[in-house]
Amino acid sequence: MNLLYLLILFPFTGYLLFCCVNKRYYLLINFINLFIIGLLIVTITIVTTNYSNNTTIIKQILWKLSLPKMTLTYSLYLDQLSLVMSWLTIGIGSLIKIYSLWYMNNKDGYSRFFAYINLFITSMLIVILADNLFFMFFGWELVSFCSYLLIGFYYRVDNNYYSAMKSFIMNRFSDVFLMIAIFLIYYEFNSFNFNDINHNLNFYHSKTILSIITYMITIGIIGKSAQFPLYSWLKDAMVGPTPVSALIHSTTMVTIGIYLVIRIHKIFMLTPTTLLFMQCIGIITVIIASLSALLQNDIKKILAYSTISQISYMFIILSIGAWNASLYYLIIHAFCKSLLFLSAGALINIFNEQHIFKLSSIKKLPIVPYIGFLIGGSSLSAFPIITSGFYSKSNMINQILTNSSNHYLFYIMIFSTIITTMYIFRVILTIYNKVSIEFKILNNFNIYRDIPIIILTVLATAIGAIIISHRINTIDYNSSVNHVLLESIFIIINIISLIISISVWHYQILIINHNYYYSCIKYFLLHGLDQLYKNTIVKFYYLITSKLKSDPLAKLANFIIFILKYASNIILYTETNILYWYINSILVGLVIILSMYIII
Repeated sequence: MNLLYLLILFPFTGYLLFCCVNKRYYLLINFINLFIIGLLIVTITIVTTNYSNNTTIIKQILWKLSLPKMTLTYSLYLDQLSLVMSWLTIGIGSLIKIYSLWYMNNKDGYSRFFAYINLFITSMLIVILADNLFFMFFGWELVSFCSYLLIGFYYRVDNNYYSAMKSFIMNRFSDVFLMIAIFLIYYEFNSFNFNDINHNLNFYHSKTILSIITYMITIGIIGKSAQFPLYSWLKDAMVGPTPVSALIHSTTMVTIGIYLVIRIHKIFMLTPTTLLFMQCIGIITVIIASLSALLQNDIKKILAYSTISQISYMFIILSIGAWNASLYYLIIHAFCKSLLFLSAGALINIFNEQHIFKLSSIKKLPIVPYIGFLIGGSSLSAFPIITSGFYSKSNMINQILTNSSNHYLFYIMIFSTIITTMYIFRVILTIYNKVSIEFKILNNFNIYRDIPIIILTVLATAIGAIIISHRINTIDYNSSVNHVLLESIFIIINIISLIISISVWHYQILIINHNYYYSCIKYFLLHGLDQLYKNTIVKFYYLITSKLKSDPLAKLANFIIFILKYASNIILYTETNILYWYINSILVGLVIILSMYIII
């Protein structure tokens, strides 16, 4: 029996239920959450068993839409790639939902939050399981809509709506290019289906059209993946609840662009100039984002810039054709980043503070989030042997030396690894330097908060790397590269970067002179791009809209809005909370309706 559709149906049903459940029924909301999580885990386990027992790819047609010159199919498609990504989305999404039962407890919008989360997971699974670009794009847009809702979740707080709208608009800009690519693909291949596209690549196609398609796709995923020059929305997205940040940065939103490239990578193999363009974007982004994280003081924004830089690693690896290595790093990064956000969220929720230097004054911390952040940070910085990040990054460096003749990529990766170690240990040594850890686990243990952190902590170690390596063929060794020597050098570099970080942040052997030039560089890295957009695009937009105010159609639209507002204000006067007034109004209405019926 094909159960693929249930993977989408269950979280969507949860979304509908949470839209109807009153926020006061906390126990019912918690039960529905845990029940849906259980159903999803059981279903994905059965689907995995069925897939493992069959050599063929699993397909399921949901419905078809017949148009005059084409037939659009809404079908699901399961292969090794979509299976791994489905496990990642459901697994980490479920852990984040469990964690949110603690984080969002006694907060406004409890049921609304879980409704948005379930819709978010539904849309991500549509992207992963869709067998064609048209259906996938539906989920792609739904992901953006859900991110808009979740980023602006605290809509009563000033400027949160601005951050949500900024994310939405910047992603819409890049999505226009993805739409162009999808239309060109249909023009060239006469199909939206992924298998048809891969099959038709065997025939002659215009290299120019293929190059345009891949360029459009690359620009289309820049917005979602928060790469230069459309990365500034991601740091502003931190105004949402911390579990939302964990979800956006680990399994959804920023990674679906990488997934799309891997899914249709055969087109990119035929267009090396596009791969070079992708490589340039990754190099520029990793440098800017890594240095920006080093200068930021907000713990969530540091992790946001970290995500931007880590995604740019995947762009670089994709540019050399190492598709499996990029997927491997995507999964390991999802473990690390969700762990870091959930551990940081524990501090933020307990102490209501995000500034790392203000958090440094805390005297006591619970042990589980402390260990979680330490392991997650160590894995992000590729601490040798014991962390999963070490294996994924050393694998990437292996792929660079194996598949690329450009050794400057190797030096860029080493440089960014050192910077990553410096900014993440800046957080660790600033916050956790002088605190007394509460080792009385039973006294401060919370099952909803700590169980997800413990599971992700295990996955962020070498255990997670071993589990994933069994599902993905990650390394294609080349005899021309001495991998034992290379990994030994990588271990030495990691240890040196750790020593540098401890020396700079703990012993303060390097005192930075905060002069005019330092301030200018810091402002440029943290605010320069936003300021450039405001002074150019935003001002130009306001100029155009101010000129269009005198347009007759605009005046007509404003008049209709004015009438609706006026009618709404009049209707509000009928809300008197007086029962006999309502009864009399109903009776008058019935008399009028009966009179009209008799007359007619």
